[in-house]
Amino acid sequence: MRGAKSRGTRIALGALGVVAVGCTAPVVAGLDEGDASQAVVALEQGGIGAEKERDPDKEGAFRVVVARDDASTALTVLAEEGLPPRQAPGVLEALGRGSMVPSRLAEQARLVTGTSDELERSLRGLDGVLSARVHLGVPTHDPLAIDEQAPPATASVLLRHRGATPPMVTGDVQRLVSGAVPGLRAEQVPVVMLPAPPRARPSERQLAQVGPLTVTRSSLLGLRALIGVAVLVNAVLLACVLALWARLRRAESTLAESRPTEPKRPARNAA
Repeated sequence: MRGAKSRGTRIALGALGVVAVGCTAPVVAGLDEGDASQAVVALEQGGIGAEKERDPDKEGAFRVVVARDDASTALTVLAEEGLPPRQAPGVLEALGRGSMVPSRLAEQARLVTGTSDELERSLRGLDGVLSARVHLGVPTHDPLAIDEQAPPATASVLLRHRGATPPMVTGDVQRLVSGAVPGLRAEQVPVVMLPAPPRARPSERQLAQVGPLTVTRSSLLGLRALIGVAVLVNAVLLACVLALWARLRRAESTLAESRPTEPKRPARNAA
């Protein structure tokens, strides 16, 4: 009986794994935990159930999986939200890439690139910001040219945000950028903020049909998993009942064969 139960449990777990793998599909992978969580939130708000899990192909990274039927819609929602964000190298990474004997111009270019990437990271961290681009123009100054006056530094910012109201005022963005560039005044930084158009969310994207049940897509994965587990548990219980019934039948048959047969009594003649 224990053997039958253990075999049934192994079969159930294996079948559950096959069902889980066959019903879901990864839409983004190789993300850090913060970006993966942001993608899950965006998909849930778009009416698509999503889950965050460890990426088996990259150590320390995460991926986002959705129901296989929702994969194409999920990719569209992520593209509209600008997710996952563009990976900026940052100052240290930008300065680390160079030749054996870098020139002053190459070092200046890498410093400007790293600074703009750090500013973009800071702006994307604000709630409601979908994407951020910071363009810096920091001219180089030749220390040997005494009479030469370097042109002033310039900067411009493009923000794409969710909703009609920007997540921060223009002055705050100008002060953030000017504070990272020496000699740049805040009022010299033009800032363009563009609201993202609202996503179309028709009712058919919000609801899904599972047999006779109509549920929201955000709960579709959980419902499918629950139905799969219930079916597998019932199959295991049925297998155990059949094994127990067969065992009882064999025991009854063995007991019947072990009983001694009674000798037949001779019939009495009628008087």
